[in-house]
Amino acid sequence: MSENEARLKEEVFKRARYRCERCWSRENLKMYKIDPKGKDIPENYSVLCGSCYSKAPRNPFIFKEFFLRFSSPKEAMEFYDADSEEEALKKFCKERGIDFKKIQIEERKLMRSEAIKKGMERCAEIRGHAGFNIPYGYNYKDGKLSINEEEAKVVKDIYSWYLSGKSMQDIAEMLNSAKIPTKRGGIWAKKTISGILKNPMYCGYFRREGKITRFHGLKIVDTDTFKKVQEKLKEQGGKPFELPL
Repeated sequence: MSENEARLKEEVFKRARYRCERCWSRENLKMYKIDPKGKDIPENYSVLCGSCYSKAPRNPFIFKEFFLRFSSPKEAMEFYDADSEEEALKKFCKERGIDFKKIQIEERKLMRSEAIKKGMERCAEIRGHAGFNIPYGYNYKDGKLSINEEEAKVVKDIYSWYLSGKSMQDIAEMLNSAKIPTKRGGIWAKKTISGILKNPMYCGYFRREGKITRFHGLKIVDTDTFKKVQEKLKEQGGKPFELPL
């Protein structure tokens, strides 16, 4: 956890008095992001116990105005004289002039989106990559990432050539002349070389949605070599990748 994340968590927990903001439990407390697309600010977070966290609706309005309003489904049912929490929610929506069916559809979409995101994050934690486009230099089989030795040699050559003074265009032309294909069997271009030179995965870091974390994957180049390449990119007016301290 970064210093900013730790500071945010402490502020949110302190505001909640270190208890669930729905049922007041002090057990198994978690940070809950109210609007998944919102900013990482205290106002967009709530503190929930494990049980309330698992039941929390994804719709920010329903979460604030209905879910947090009642400490339990029973309380909501009693207030609206309903036989189920869903019926209570229907009455709440009618009271507020909200289309209940539309809310249900949006909730399902948000849940699917969140499930996909969490699945990708789990994949990233396990293998250092969220999937889909496996970087040049690696193989992915049976849920495991491994080094493709033949491609890894090319990656090392690209880093070495660049540090020796070759331009990205020069390197692309060298690889094409040697009839070495890209990951998808195509030809090399300056942009492809740039992507490899800036990808922190080659020295053991994972990048996704602006967040950088270490992963227990397999390095192809050492960290010092990666940093030297970033320094040279910066000297040449490019946009290097900044590794966290």
